[in-house]
Amino acid sequence: MEFVVMPDHLYGASVRINGKWLGAVEERPLSFQVRADGAFSLLFELMPLASDPAGDVTAVPFARLVKVKQGKIVSPVVEADGALHLRKVGAEHHVHFVYPKIEAIGEGLETLLMPLQTETADFDHDGRLDVAESFATNLRGHVRVRSASGKILLQEVYPDNALHIEAADLTKDGRPDLLIFWRGRGEEGIDEPYMQLWDGADGALSTHAGFTGIRRTGRGEVLVEKREQSPFRQVVQLFRYQRTPGESAQFQAVKREAKMLQRADDEAETLEAFLLAWEMRDSEGAELYLAKGSESAVLLGSLSPFYGHEIESIHSPRATVSVYEWIDPGFYDLEKKISFELVRQPDQVSEWKIRALT
Repeated sequence: MEFVVMPDHLYGASVRINGKWLGAVEERPLSFQVRADGAFSLLFELMPLASDPAGDVTAVPFARLVKVKQGKIVSPVVEADGALHLRKVGAEHHVHFVYPKIEAIGEGLETLLMPLQTETADFDHDGRLDVAESFATNLRGHVRVRSASGKILLQEVYPDNALHIEAADLTKDGRPDLLIFWRGRGEEGIDEPYMQLWDGADGALSTHAGFTGIRRTGRGEVLVEKREQSPFRQVVQLFRYQRTPGESAQFQAVKREAKMLQRADDEAETLEAFLLAWEMRDSEGAELYLAKGSESAVLLGSLSPFYGHEIESIHSPRATVSVYEWIDPGFYDLEKKISFELVRQPDQVSEWKIRALT
């Protein structure tokens, strides 16, 4: 097995593997090989350089353990923290590090709370209005609910200082609930939206992934939204809250809305729009960028889900793109190369279309 320590975030770092010094990371990656049979561990020890506000540069010790079994990377026992990222590129395993930020004295302190939003509703059902407030610091978002008498009914902290709140009777029990929307690290190690529902009836908190906001209908009903957007297209899915006594909450899909935001005017924009649509799991949107007469089901069926991409080269009418698929979310992924063939077929959506991909 061949491993390559990439220089990104590690320029100037000293590298040791299982106690043996490998070298210092400079412009070129450092590579090493290990056997592909049996089970063993690799201890990566690094000394990346960091500077403080005064300009002094110091070496910062940093270590992570990677387990290998029969030539394959083993999933970590603990949840990946995002500091170590392995990428399979052909026969190689590229090692990317994002070492923990080293804070100068006082640099990690949280600033004073700044008010963001205020919502009023009778959350405790005593006939008087209570107050839900959200605040932001430089690091986090805070939510607090106070009753009319001054009692704290809810107090929570979130990793997103741009969170927002809504007061609405989502559960349809005649009592207002508080909905808190924020973004945080998801199961795949990337930024994802979340909704936390504080049930005004019993004070229970439940968290649901993917929801970004609410929509109030003309009939007084409250629906929750899953909104995804690229520079080219927006997709909104609406869901209705449903709950059976003794069972967990369910969200029934009600409606799906999509609209174009921007036309793709050249080959690069066409590829970008297609790839972003596929990352959003928007197959209908991706199909808009396929050429007339192409077998769209065959083309799209040849693609696996991927979470990221990079356009490597465009030499009209051909292009090469790298896409990244998770093997172990947040820790280990696979790089694939895809070749595209484009053709000029202008319409309202784009100037170019994708005729083939391999």
